[in-house]
Amino acid sequence: MAAASFTRQDQADAAWIAADRALQAAELAGQPLEVIASLFRMAHAFMRQQHMEQAEQAAKSAVAVMEPRAEAPACPPAELSLLGAMNLVLAVINAREGNRARTHAHIDEARRIAARLGEDRNDFDTEFGPTNVEIHAVSTAVELGDAGLALEVARDVDASALSPERQSRFLLDVARAHAQRRHVGEATAAMLEAETLAPEQVHDHHLAREVIRDLIQLSGPRVPGALRDLAERSAVL
Repeated sequence: MAAASFTRQDQADAAWIAADRALQAAELAGQPLEVIASLFRMAHAFMRQQHMEQAEQAAKSAVAVMEPRAEAPACPPAELSLLGAMNLVLAVINAREGNRARTHAHIDEARRIAARLGEDRNDFDTEFGPTNVEIHAVSTAVELGDAGLALEVARDVDASALSPERQSRFLLDVARAHAQRRHVGEATAAMLEAETLAPEQVHDHHLAREVIRDLIQLSGPRVPGALRDLAERSAVL
């Protein structure tokens, strides 16, 4: 819980320490699923630190352990959730590295696992399920610069059942896609909705600030009042 909270607050170093301690505690307690969940948090912390190689290593080691177990027809949902969540981590890593083939391969594998689950779950606070897979499909498309694909997928996503933080992050990615298309009004509307759901995430997240800066530049000398107010609340202006 501490690792997840620090990651959401963009405190990557604290998140890594918490994940490392969770991993040690899980190993001492002999809880293999908690070990995998700790590796999931550690991978996220590494990504926030821009240590992609370490993040990929953590995720791949977890997948290597989980894949044989997932082949069993009666594999418990919690284990499927962790395996699916790790594939989403690998999709994000590959998207940030510009590897389209591997990104889509991991998204497709996550979709297959989500279909086996047949529902949105929240095992180990992963929020894994069909909806979260499509949210990651949007996010990775944005990372790859495929704004059109991102917006096409986003149109069919109903994230209302997920946590406010997850909904807010989804809207941030929608805003990023609109910004790539130079849609200032649509991007601003998505950012304002994200702020309503999780204001601290919009005000503090580096990606949110980047989007706001981009929108201000795209607006030229006539910055819309709502966008200017958002920039001031986020300490961008």
